Amino acid sequence: MQISILRYSATGTLVYSETQMPTTNGNGLVSIEIGSGEGFDTIDWTAGPYFIKTETDPTGGTNYTITGTSQLLSVPYALHAKTAESITGTISEADPVFDTSVAAGITVTDTNNWNNKLDSYTETQNFADVIALNDSANAQIKNVTDPTDAQDAATKAYVDALKQQIENLENTLVIGDQIVKDADGNVYNIVKIGIQYWFKENLKTTKLKDNIPIPLVTGDSAWAALTTPGRCYYNNDSLTYKNTYGALYNWYTVNTGKLCPTGWHVPSIYEWEELIAFLGGYDPCAPYYPGDNFCDIITGGGKLKSKGTIEDGTGLWYAPNAKASNESGFTAIPGGLRDFYVGFNRIGNRGYWWSASSLPDSSPYSARALSITSSDEYVHTDYMYDGTLFENGLSVRCLKD
Repeated sequence: MQISILRYSATGTLVYSETQMPTTNGNGLVSIEIGSGEGFDTIDWTAGPYFIKTETDPTGGTNYTITGTSQLLSVPYALHAKTAESITGTISEADPVFDTSVAAGITVTDTNNWNNKLDSYTETQNFADVIALNDSANAQIKNVTDPTDAQDAATKAYVDALKQQIENLENTLVIGDQIVKDADGNVYNIVKIGIQYWFKENLKTTKLKDNIPIPLVTGDSAWAALTTPGRCYYNNDSLTYKNTYGALYNWYTVNTGKLCPTGWHVPSIYEWEELIAFLGGYDPCAPYYPGDNFCDIITGGGKLKSKGTIEDGTGLWYAPNAKASNESGFTAIPGGLRDFYVGFNRIGNRGYWWSASSLPDSSPYSARALSITSSDEYVHTDYMYDGTLFENGLSVRCLKD
């Protein structure tokens, strides 16, 4: 291919020429870049117009049988890009808006002193003057150590003390719905039921109250083999389940006595019984095991359960969520469990919460858990016996000391 640059017209004066030997691609097309030959950099592009002529010999010789010519079009700013830096002389400002602006009065002396305090100005105010300042808008700075007015400034020490008071109030319950924090800083809503104060949501801390981490155990075999504290999330999916359902803990975590925040504890079976009695008492049914003095309660489950069903999009329980009224404000949710031999199951159908103590007439290696089902209105006190179910992962609700 022979490429030529012509001035003035398609048949005008030749100012540059080069020859290339490109190879087509599979579609018969070539892409070339011109301008590497001698003399290209001396072309005065302002003296145009210019045309580019391409001549092609498909056999690779100089018998050019394919010819095409087209005009080169340029961007006007590009023609001046090289010479713009060499503009000399002064610029006459003829903008009447500028002439009447504040900027028109700025002098070289002003700019030389731009970041320096001019000697002709004297600052006489000190901090006492600023504190004493009080204008008609009442925008004063005064009483910084003990603010009294809405416009008063305050010291950092004053604000820090105020923040501490707020934190103390957040962690101190007086009556009714309040909040409390765990070792991770998670905040929990509280409800008063009878004379007891309960968490309204499941515990989700990753640390004991002395800030010792609770190991996260995801593997089924490792979980089943635990004889020490451990935690997990349903289906090992903290993103989906942690904030709504909380964590699942094994018995060994509960048995540390340090799972709940300071001033709170995992309830004993007798404290669960006190809650049950307040909500309606016991159904006189046969015990599950010999010596078992606890049984189902009448209607209490519905008073504890959060309302709505998954099917109608208004709740977390599968239908029918029988008699669910949440009359107590406990807001029980069906977090399921991690069974030590069959894995995660029963979410949406059942909620389980650890008790922190066993019965006096049962094995020292036994404990109980409260459970509520979707299909009925009862509360069950399930029996964790002889250590064989201590590896189960259950939810936890904390009770105020």
